[in-house]
Formats: sequence, structure tokens, C-alpha cells
Amino acid sequence: MDNRLSNLYSLLAKQQRRFQISELAAHFRVSTRTIYNDIDKLNELLETVGAAEIVIEKGRIQYECEMPIDIEKILFKNNDFINSDQRIRKIRMLESVLLLPDNFSSETLLQRTLVSRNTLLNDLRAVRKELENNEIILETIPFRGYRVVGEEARIRNFLAATLEQDPLLFETEGFQAERNSLVEIDELIEKICNEIGIQLSDESFQKMILHFWVTKKRLQINKSLKQWQKKEIYNKEEQVLFANKQAIEDRFKQPITKAELVYLANKLSEASITNFQELLTDKWLTFNLIVEQFITAVDQDFPQIDFTTDQKLYKGLLNHLRPAYKRTLAGESIENPMYEYVLENYQELHTSIRTYVPLLETKLKVTFTDQEISFFTLFFAASLERNKFFVPHKTKIVVICNAGISTSEILKSKIQNTFHVEVVGTFGAREGIKWLTENKVDLVITTIPLELKSIPVVRVNPYLSEEDRESIHRFVKPIFREVTIEQLLTIVENYASLSFQATKSLSDELTTYLNLPKSQEKKEYQPMLKEILTPDLIELNYAAENRDEAVRKSGELLVNSGLATNNYVDGMIENLEVNGTYIVIAPGIAMPHARPEEGALDVGFSIVTLKEPVVFGHPKNDPVKIVIGLCAIDHQTHLKALAELVEILSHEENVAGFTSATNKIEIMNIIEGGKETC
Repeated sequence: MDNRLSNLYSLLAKQQRRFQISELAAHFRVSTRTIYNDIDKLNELLETVGAAEIVIEKGRIQYECEMPIDIEKILFKNNDFINSDQRIRKIRMLESVLLLPDNFSSETLLQRTLVSRNTLLNDLRAVRKELENNEIILETIPFRGYRVVGEEARIRNFLAATLEQDPLLFETEGFQAERNSLVEIDELIEKICNEIGIQLSDESFQKMILHFWVTKKRLQINKSLKQWQKKEIYNKEEQVLFANKQAIEDRFKQPITKAELVYLANKLSEASITNFQELLTDKWLTFNLIVEQFITAVDQDFPQIDFTTDQKLYKGLLNHLRPAYKRTLAGESIENPMYEYVLENYQELHTSIRTYVPLLETKLKVTFTDQEISFFTLFFAASLERNKFFVPHKTKIVVICNAGISTSEILKSKIQNTFHVEVVGTFGAREGIKWLTENKVDLVITTIPLELKSIPVVRVNPYLSEEDRESIHRFVKPIFREVTIEQLLTIVENYASLSFQATKSLSDELTTYLNLPKSQEKKEYQPMLKEILTPDLIELNYAAENRDEAVRKSGELLVNSGLATNNYVDGMIENLEVNGTYIVIAPGIAMPHARPEEGALDVGFSIVTLKEPVVFGHPKNDPVKIVIGLCAIDHQTHLKALAELVEILSHEENVAGFTSATNKIEIMNIIEGGKETC
């Protein structure tokens, strides 16, 4: 039997010499990552029979054993592997039960699980209880066998979660044929993510492969999702899945309905991402405003740190909030591998964030778990780390981490705070390896097994232990201790009494001399709406024949006032084509905009009222009567004015005043008399 695991073990056991990971990857024509995964699987098998494990040290493999075992026998012929581990046995039983069609028999289960009849019956009782805990019933039908009864989406989610616990399943004889299917699904998801404009974390990517595979296998036994309610607006994930319907059917080798595509799109929207292009999606305006409110609230508890000026914090939270919201809506649980670390090292911060999370929950009408909330804490923790030190440019480093953007950011910050380095990027394994083929760095720091030919690699834990620091120290010179202005001033106060002004002057001088960040950095000013909206930015009763003309007019007003370039107007039109329905934020009101880098010069809004309403394509909020052109130079500076405008337009009398206005002064009076929100 041609099995790579068996062949790899045989090679290591027979030659009993040191192998480079890259050497084995070349021999088996796979990636180094695949070899690391194979070694993990082999060690799981070796543990079941009490054999010595394969040791990996600095990219080299050494295996010494007096009597090699028969890996194929364990995998395919000997049921000791399953019988020896009750947890694995139950997992395999669950997988079999959920992958079989209705009316399967005990004999079928015996053939699949390779256990005795008595063991099978005992395990079935445990499996039945496990299913019931997840609102799934294993029903016995007299003279016919068994069938699984439950909500199909729940069954699929539970099956995918079970498969995550069984990395060796696809190495067994009955699942060899599925390997090509998994490769095809891998390529398909990569294509879909590129079209959406997102990059999944490595962990999320593997979960998506399982969700696609589970959907395929459940459809093969005629278990499809029930009739679904047609939606009026489809998000970007759904649109891309619909566009790839044929490609999915080709890989599934069967037709697929829109209900199935929407289910897979939901799984994508729940996945943690490491990078994304700015997308207008459902609740995009709400997400932007409540993230700002959330950061401002937490900031009040930490006067020594200014969270509100940290653009990375804002973008990171905005990036994470949507999948967190989608997961919570779907009842999907998530575990933070750094949860205990958060509680031990950032207890005060985590307590503060738990206090203010209801700001998000109330607006979104969900309740986040403490595990989910701990991810929010990691974003703030990364911001704290960024505020501790200014690190001069030294060794160029790339961080590769599969646990998502929050873990990558805190690891990046810890590395920068400890060593004279420049972290030029954080990536998942897929994107990192791709990026390194075209760019050069001095060192790669990774939380996952990785072997590169021409670049040194240091593998570390996400929390960067002392042992990890020593490993990195071999390549770069570290900063041995953290220095803050507060610590220095405390020492000075032990020997001298300084006035408030003298303390401030000394603080500023030390900050400049030591190249440290200012403890109270000036906050980027957020102008009020009446400060940036002038009569020149208003056009009344404009005769637009279509939505493009209406949007272009709002952009031209921004250009004429020096707030944007013509390229920005083109970006508004392009964004309209991609996300047209979502820019219609309320009945009769559209808010087109483009990305800051597409030509935004300053913060501003334009207001265009239309002589005749124009259809934008929104099923509920059409036709549009008011077009508000938004120009933002970053993710935050415009938010105070935006919040004011949203508040003003939430009142029907103000909307009516906009549409009936015959001169610009009427609009300005509404703006200046509108309610102000902070």
C-alpha cells in the first residue's frame, strides 16, 4: 500500500540517521509544512503502541528504535489503534454515524469501526448521549437500523468539530480516496478567498476545508438543508459563492442549491481572517461607529495610554468584530488558545473590556462568550505593547502565525519591545511562504513548524517564553529591560521635589532623549459636522438620470472643495459597482465613498438632494432621494462627524427638511441645530 506516512516512517526507521526537513520534503515532493504534519501524525500513532517518538530539532529529524513497528498495520489492519484509545474510538464512532445514510445497521458500523459487537453497543450509548447534548438524536428504527435526526446545519457543524479532533482519519484505508477531494477543496477555497478579498488564518482555512468536505459528504447521502427564505440582499461571501456555483458542483460532483451556498458563505463570514480588503457589508456603518465608542469607553479606564489614536487597534477590532458577530449569531463557539495567558497577564484590561462589551452586544443584539471577549482583549494588549517602546530599525523579521491576527499582533509587539528589530510583516503560513518568495528578510519567527532553505527560522510560543527569547537572541541583540517615563520619574522623585511644570518638561526631555513614545500623545482631532460641511458642499434638486450620476455629483463636490482627487470619484463609482446595495444606509439615503488611499485629501461630506428619486438596487431602502458623499483620510478621524450626521438623519423631520429644502441655508440650519453625539 502506497501511503506516505508508512513510507516516511520506513525511511526514518531503516536508515536511522539525521534528515533535514527540506530533504524529506524534496524526496516526497511535498512542502516542509506537510512533513511536519506527517511527523505529528506518526507520533500520535507511535504513542498508541508505546513506541519512541520521532524527534525534531532545529529543522532536523532523528529517529532511533530497536524494532520498527508496522505503521500500515496500525492504520489499516489492526484495530488496536482504535481499541486502545476510548476518546479516538468515540470520535470514530461519531464520524461513522454522521456520515452514513438513513437506516444503517450495526453490521455497517462494525465494518467501519473495527471493534467488537459488545464494544460497539457500549460505545453507541456514549455516542447517543453526546449527540443528545448537541440536540441531535440517534433514532433506532425496528427491523431497519439507525438514523440521525436533527437540524441539518447543527449536524454539519458538530461533524466538522468532531473531525477537527481526528487528524488521522484521512490516513486510514477507507478515506484514502478523499485526499484528492481535500486538495481540490483547498484550491477552491483559496480562489474564493481571493475573490472576496480576504485571507483566512491557517486554523480557519483548515476548518473551512472540513466544512466544505462535510457539506459534500452529507449531500452524497441526500442530507440537504431545508428550504430557506430568499434574501433580499446578499453579502460579498454569498455573491462570490453564487458566482462559483459551477466550480463547487464540479468538485462535489453533484448539483448544489443556493441554500447550501448560503450555508458555506456563512461559514466563511464566521472565519477569523488575517487580512482583508475594506468591504461594505451588512451593518458596516454600525460596526464602524460602535468600535469607536467601545475604544473610547475602554480608554477612560487607562489614562496613561491613549487607545483612541491607535489606528491598528481600530482596524483590528473592526476586522474581528464581524466574524465574531456572525459566529455568535450561529451559536458557534470558539476557544482562544491564549485565554489563560490573557487572564494571567492582562487581568485588569480584560476586566475593563468585559465591562464595556455590552456597548457592542446591545447594539448588535448578541451576547459574546468570555472566550470571544478575550480576543478583544488581545487587540488592546497589542496596543499596550506598541505604546511601551520605540524600536529603531535593525534586523528585518517576518512573523508567521496560524492563530489569527490578534495573536500575530501581540507576538509582533512583544518581539519589537524586546529586540532591536523591524517586523516587516505578520502572515499565516500560506501567505507568508508566498511573500517570502519575492521579498528578503533576515529572520523568520513562527509559531508553527516551518523549514525554509535560505532564511533562518525560530519557532516560538505565542506568549514568547524566556526560552524563546534566548533562541531569538542568537540572531539579534535584545533590549534587556523595558523603560518607561513613569519609572524614571519615580526614581527622580526619590531624590528631588519637582513642580508640575518641571516634571512635564523633564518627561518631555527624557522622552526625546531615550526615543520613547510620549505617554500622552496628542489625539488626532475629530471635527464636528458643522466644522467641515459648508454650503459649497451642498447641491439641491440635482437631476440625476441614474445612480452613477448621483454618486459622481457627490464626489465632484468633494473634489471642487479640495477634499479629494478625481481618482477618489472613480473609486466611489467602483465601490458602488461592488457594494451598491450596502451604501444605501437608510430609506432614501445613500452614502457612497472610496478607500482613503484612492485619493482622499481631507475629511469631508457632501450632500446632494435629487430632483427625482433614483433606484440604487436596494430592495427596501430604494429609491434614493439624498446622496451623502463621504471622504475619509483614515479609519477614525471622520467618525464624530459621521455619528452626528447619522443621528440627524435618524429623525424623519430632518430627512423631510433635507428633501424639501429650496436653498442651502435650510440644510445648514438643520445641521447646526441637529443633535450632537460624541
